[in-house]
This record gives sequence, C-alpha cells and structure tokens, in this order.
Amino acid sequence: MQELLQNIKTRFERDFFALLRKSSLKAAPTRLKEATLYSLSGKNKRFRPILALEAARLAGLEEIRALKIAAAFECLHSYSLVHDDLPAMDDDSMRRGQPSCHIQYGEATAILVGDLLQSCAFEFLAMADVEPRAILYFARAVGAQGMVSGQFLDIEAQTSNTLRLHRMKTGRLIEAAVQLPYLVSEQKLRLSVLRWGRTLGLLFQITDDLLDASQDSVTLGKTAGKDLAQNKKTVVALFGVERAQEKARAMATKLSREAKSLFASSELFRYLPQYLIERSA
Repeated sequence: MQELLQNIKTRFERDFFALLRKSSLKAAPTRLKEATLYSLSGKNKRFRPILALEAARLAGLEEIRALKIAAAFECLHSYSLVHDDLPAMDDDSMRRGQPSCHIQYGEATAILVGDLLQSCAFEFLAMADVEPRAILYFARAVGAQGMVSGQFLDIEAQTSNTLRLHRMKTGRLIEAAVQLPYLVSEQKLRLSVLRWGRTLGLLFQITDDLLDASQDSVTLGKTAGKDLAQNKKTVVALFGVERAQEKARAMATKLSREAKSLFASSELFRYLPQYLIERSA
C-alpha cells in the first residue's frame, strides 16, 4: 500500500506543479508566489488529491479533469493548513516538516497565501469544467456546512460533540474528495459512497489524534502533543487511547468490507482503511 500511495503521489506532484505554472498563480508578485509554492511543498501525504484521483478513475473521468479536481483539493487543504497555523488560530510554528508559512514569510503574507490558495481551488474546478451542482457541493463542504465551521467550533470549544466537530473540520473535505468526482461524472448521488467517504474522514481524524498523542514532531512533520497541551476536543481526549484504537479498528474493518462492493475494482480503497490505522505519520 505504501508503494502504491507513493507512486500516485509522485505522479500527482509532477502534474500538479506543471498545472500550477499554467494557472493564475504565475501572475502573483514574486514573493507571494514563492510563499505559496513553499506552502505546497515539504513533507506531505497528498491524501485528499489521491482520494479524488482514485474516485475520478472509478467514476470514469478523463485524466486531465481528474488532475484539476485533485489540484483543487490540494490547494483548498493547503490553504486550511496555512491559516490553521496562524497565531490567532492553532499557533503552530511547524508544518510539513518545515517552518510554517507565517514563520517563514510573516503573518500578513501567510494570510494572503491562504486566500490565494482558496481562489486557486475554485479556479481549478472551473478549469475542470465542473458543473454548478458540484461546485455548490464543494463550497458547502469547505464552508459554513463543513471545514470552516468545524475549525471555528474547534478554536472556540463551542461543542461537546467531538465527533460532529471532526466530521465538519476534517471529515467533510475527505468525504468531498471521494464524492465530488461522481457528481462531476453526472452519476446519481449515492448515499452509500457519501457515507463511506464521511466515515473515512472520521477514521483519518481518529488516527491523527492517536499519532499526535504517540509520535514526535520530526516524525509527524508538525508539532506533536499540541492537542493535549491546548486541551483540544479530540477523540483520544474523549475516549482515551485504548478505546479510540478500538473504534478505529472497527471503523477500518467496516470500511474495508464495504469497499469490496462499492469500489470493487479499487485496491486502494479496499486496503486504505487498514493502512490508516497502521500508519506512523
């Protein structure tokens, strides 16, 4: 599985940075463009674009459209990381194994990098000739009904429902990476696929919480132990390490079983849930 993911990631990064050179990013002031490319580099998994590429393959989309959709997810996710690291938010000095954007380029530039990456996400969706209903779905998944509201609830600690918080903050974008290519292909919305993606997003967050509690900063590429230090509403804080691990294993088993029928031709989707609970970073 590690080799499969690495191969997809390598191909995506080659094509993604070539695509960026054809986007409006080329018109940005030199330092802003440099800071944006910096924020897209470093140690990373490219998890969301990999999901989008595989879902697009299963949905029968052309490779160039699939690439542009995957690029939209990478830009949107990277914007969220840049803003998440800001002192007014999670205040983290390390991201993707290197100094956070605001540490390297200053807070004002980091804010603008995030703004630019968000606009690039919608630019790539438009370049992929995505129809309005798919753009609407994407916008809702990353905005008030998803990631942004989840981040607000996280920093304000305004919810006692930890699982709901993570479904919004992390799960919605991962769910969208699996679902949106099917919408673009004009296939009928399948609730089973949507629920599978949503559960995968929650599994990813649980394993992320477990890694934060057990790994070091060098391994993670970001500051380890911050969830506990900041009294974050994590699944580990809610259930404890052992029970969180049990929940993750049960979810992975269920997702793998469902993937056999939902995505019969996808080795990646069948084995990805188990990989997530075994990963070390």
